[in-house]
This record gives sequence, C-alpha cells and structure tokens, in this order.
Amino acid sequence: MMDASNIENYPGLQNIVTAVLDDMDVSYQALDTEYIVLRLSAGSGILSCQIHTEDEEGWRCLTITVAAPSYVPKTRFAEVSEWIVRRNYMLRVGAYHLDHGDGEIQYRISALLGDSLATPEIVQANLITALEMMDRAVPEVMAIAFGDQSPLQVITEADKIDADSDTAADGPLQ
Repeated sequence: MMDASNIENYPGLQNIVTAVLDDMDVSYQALDTEYIVLRLSAGSGILSCQIHTEDEEGWRCLTITVAAPSYVPKTRFAEVSEWIVRRNYMLRVGAYHLDHGDGEIQYRISALLGDSLATPEIVQANLITALEMMDRAVPEVMAIAFGDQSPLQVITEADKIDADSDTAADGPLQ
C-alpha cells in the first residue's frame, strides 16, 4: 500500500490515484496502466466509477466517470435529457451524460494537470466531487425516469431543499 503523503516516491498519475484510494481505504481494480474501476455504496445506491489516467511529457490528464445505479427507460430519454441540459448549464466543473444506447446516466469530470498540479489533494477532490455529484443527481433522475415529475419540477424542488438546508452554498466537498 502506498502512502499519498509520500507520493514523490511514486511517479505517475495512476500511482497517485491508487495511493489516494488506498488512503481512503477504497477497494479498486487496476485494469491496465491507464484504467482503474471501483464500486462504492452511496446514499443513492451502488455507484460504478471508472478512473482514466494519462501521463504524457509535461502534462497529465485525469478523467473520472461515475455511473448511476439504474438505467433510464428509452421512453423517458427526452425528459432526462432536458434535466441534463438544465443541470449542466449550472455546473462549473464536470457534466452529466445520458448514453442513448442503453440509458446509463454518468457524471464525468476531467482535469488537465501539469506535473506540479498532479497531487493527491487534487485527485481526491476530483474523485469526491464526481461521486457526490452523481449521488445527489440519482434521486432527481429517478423521479423523472420513473415518476411523473417534469425536469423543471424536480430541479426546483431539489434546489429549494438545498437552499432550505443551506447546503447549496457549501459545495459538493462538505
């Protein structure tokens, strides 16, 4: 097990990611030198996560994709797509996606990092952001996909709850 606080001994973005996951005591599987997969239990269910790392001369790219635990029925693609457009418009980082082939909902965040920016803190912040963004989105998507609420109704209600509980201003890392 690597120690993320001593990461200078472990060059390479994937090594930084695995050190962070080890420190977080998260089980994962490295598929090759660029891909790591894991599944985590969250409030909304089991989230699947894929982490893609690229190391090139002078830069590194970290992409984290988190998938929802349920798929959207084809009959509700239009409504969920509207929710995605509305939510993505408000995001500062990352984006939601709908796979129109199978109905999978994903949240994806990418970071283009210079060598000096590829730190355990940056990796952990991006991972937590991606997981929390999907965990918060699942109830909204499911209300649209399997309920009778419109995207605007779901967003308005969720944002009101966030404002009432004062979590909207805290951000996803609180």
